Amino acid sequence: MKIKSFIIIAFAGLLSLVSCKKDETKVILDKVNPSLITTPITTDYTLLKVNEDSTLFTLTWDASTYELSNGAPQTHTITYTIEIDTTGNNFKNAKSITSITDLSYATSVKSWNTYLLNILKANADVKATYDFRIRTSLTDGTTREDVFSNTITLSFTPYSMIIILPPIYLLGDATTAGWSNTAAIPATYKEGGEYVIVEHLLNTGGFKFIANLGAWAPMWGTNATGTNTSGPLSYRPTEDVTDPLVIPHPDVEGDYRIIADTANLTYTVSPVTSVLYLLGDATTAGWTNTAPLVMTKVSPGKFSITTTLTAGGMKFLEVPGQWAPQWGTDATGTSTGGVLVYRATESVPDPTNIPSPGAGTYTITVNLATQTYTIVAK
Repeated sequence: MKIKSFIIIAFAGLLSLVSCKKDETKVILDKVNPSLITTPITTDYTLLKVNEDSTLFTLTWDASTYELSNGAPQTHTITYTIEIDTTGNNFKNAKSITSITDLSYATSVKSWNTYLLNILKANADVKATYDFRIRTSLTDGTTREDVFSNTITLSFTPYSMIIILPPIYLLGDATTAGWSNTAAIPATYKEGGEYVIVEHLLNTGGFKFIANLGAWAPMWGTNATGTNTSGPLSYRPTEDVTDPLVIPHPDVEGDYRIIADTANLTYTVSPVTSVLYLLGDATTAGWTNTAPLVMTKVSPGKFSITTTLTAGGMKFLEVPGQWAPQWGTDATGTSTGGVLVYRATESVPDPTNIPSPGAGTYTITVNLATQTYTIVAK
């Protein structure tokens, strides 16, 4: 009897182990079926100025679908990002044209010609070929890996045009403009679709960008993955499209440098100093970093000082008595103006001294938005 009991118990234990083993390996799989681009059918376009207001092409695709192996319901948001790159580059340097929840994107001849010449650096009257694909981003409380559609290849021959890039404008309850779209603050065009601005931000609310004063579209905000330091820009081309989310306010009120990349649809937000000092052997302060000359804050990120200079060099400090953070220049900097080079910590090599124009009285201006300086004789 004891032997039989032992065998029964051992067999029951074995069944228990097998049962546990099955439970541990039971997995619920998620599946995303990527989109398929369905139009355009035409693959070769010659752009003409006479047709600049006409629609050049409309990109359409079918919806990505999301499935669970056990059929359980899920709430999720699908965002479609149109990506473009030079044909054959396998999207190694892909640019994002737009991120939307719709299943189509149309562009005019003029808009696409501007994009080709300015963002993609295409040459006028020369055919250029590009690959397109749709990236599907899906969130349902957790971020899942993106999937990609099929690739289509389109060729374009742009026409020559003078490109004048308008500013974009910052607004929101985290800014001094509030949500007044007629009082939004212009951001400066930098290069390659990037716009930059230094603005005082509050630690409440958020902000967005608009393309035209007095209008709510085109507009750029972010999505659920955007943070108060960086993230994706979500583009709203028309007022028929749902508003993107606001870019979150910083944790600490202060002056911030905001870069909005409208080509790659990204943004960054980083703090900038609210005080700046001048020193150097070309100045009356010399290289004594405990007594540098105080510059006047003209506006967030802009500083100025009128002072006498002699031969020599100079730099800008953010904290008296410390050699970092520090601003100098590079080999291209001159005695009348140039780019600013930032030294965040003393572990980083010193930037080049800014050269003095010689003996005299000068107004020195610093713009931390564009990271440039000017020196003008008085």
